[in-house]
Amino acid sequence: MKGKISVFLMVGLVVSLSALTILAQAEEQETQLFEVDEYAVMPSMVEEFETCIKEFVALCTQHKYPYSWKASSIDDFHYILVWPVKNYADLDNWSKATSELAKKVEKEQWQAMLKRFRSSYEYIHESMYYLIPERSYTPENPRLKPEEINFIRWGFYYIRSAKEEAFAENDKDWVALHKKKNIPDGWDIYEGGIGTDRPVVVIASWGKDAVDYFSQSAKNEKILGEEAEALSKKENALLRKYESRTGRPRPDLSYIPKEK
Repeated sequence: MKGKISVFLMVGLVVSLSALTILAQAEEQETQLFEVDEYAVMPSMVEEFETCIKEFVALCTQHKYPYSWKASSIDDFHYILVWPVKNYADLDNWSKATSELAKKVEKEQWQAMLKRFRSSYEYIHESMYYLIPERSYTPENPRLKPEEINFIRWGFYYIRSAKEEAFAENDKDWVALHKKKNIPDGWDIYEGGIGTDRPVVVIASWGKDAVDYFSQSAKNEKILGEEAEALSKKENALLRKYESRTGRPRPDLSYIPKEK
């Protein structure tokens, strides 16, 4: 699947610290909702931004904050933080948990961190996405282990009005073809919700680095052959626009609560 890709994170460090990266890829997944926040960080403030995120990680760890996020950095100085939530109602619980965290931190420390954090970026774009397992592809024997992944490509597929169902069926055909050809590289697909230019899906794929990603993609395309070309033509006919971005996962800026 040409450049199928992943996506975003982080809800704002005020009432809640709110990015297409590598999220859970279990064989049997239910549709998962994510809050995705994209921060446009000023190039001169990258170090400050990352320092503030790391400080927040330390506070979350210290006070056992219950909500996780995974971070990625994009090549244009943007950062995405992806927060899994149960549903839209769970956003209230998330905000309450962040407010409770703030109460546990010394007031001056919290406010100083927020001031430095807010001064490091131009704006935040917040959006919601659903991970769609049946349209994602997980190889039986993945070529890469999660710890080997240091490159992500996000593909933004903006679908023509009333063509969403046809696009979804074409995605399932991509999955079937990859299974048939035993392609060792997978992807995750996310459907855009509130805060996105709908209808849109974001597809996340990955590699060790850019050279590994594009060289392996070329090998896979040869294996997929003419059947893939036919699916690409169908796919292109359903699109109004396509964009792609590249970056890398940032485990050093991510947070996973310890299991009880």
